Amino acid sequence: MSNITAINAGVSGIQRGMAIAEKSAATIASTGNSTSGDPAAVAEPLVELMMARLQVEASAKVVETVSETIGTLIDTTA
Repeated sequence: MSNITAINAGVSGIQRGMAIAEKSAATIASTGNSTSGDPAAVAEPLVELMMARLQVEASAKVVETVSETIGTLIDTTA
């Protein structure tokens, strides 16, 4: 896998995670405004929000690792 492909995969993962987080947050916010107050209605979006956070963190780590690798290659060849 080339470095550019790995960076693109990492950035795409961050974007997907952020989109899921936005959707989950909106669902939680709209559920919180309802009069029913059913905590079970918030459980699934909360889990999705946590999963989105983990996806963003993992994808950011991919980008960070590729960046460090490129830096090491540049230092080695310089």
